[in-house]
Amino acid sequence: MGWVALAVVLAPKSIWRQTDGGLTLNIVLSPGQVHESQFAQRLMDGIGVQRQNGSMKRRSNAVLADKVHSGHAFRNALNNKGIKTVIPRKSNEKMALDGRSQLDRDAYRNRNVVEHCFGRLKEYRRIATCYDKTARNYLAMVKLGCIRLFYKRLCD
Repeated sequence: MGWVALAVVLAPKSIWRQTDGGLTLNIVLSPGQVHESQFAQRLMDGIGVQRQNGSMKRRSNAVLADKVHSGHAFRNALNNKGIKTVIPRKSNEKMALDGRSQLDRDAYRNRNVVEHCFGRLKEYRRIATCYDKTARNYLAMVKLGCIRLFYKRLCD
């Protein structure tokens, strides 16, 4: 698990999806009116990738995210775990005056993988238009869509 990217689809029910190289690692569903930054840590805590020897790796090397996740609490939580943050700063935020590093633009370019995954997931009309009335059913459809994308990638 090299880097992990966070993304959200704004809808009546927001989907939080964490990917590693285009494959979904974790999905969290939140109400549409809740701010995105409240679910980023919950999404990060739910990942785990099995290593060759059978043990679980629960920490990525880097996290790529949008400006909305550039809050001090989230950055500090990742830095305390030894995870590199590749998150652009907001325009009204202090840059490197307080000792924080600059954005690694080469690493941030990989974030488009998540956006492409969401584009492929939105090809399923039921997910894109939120036909399901309950969050449980909607989350089940999102998971089914992710499974279909995974199998499609395996067959290629």
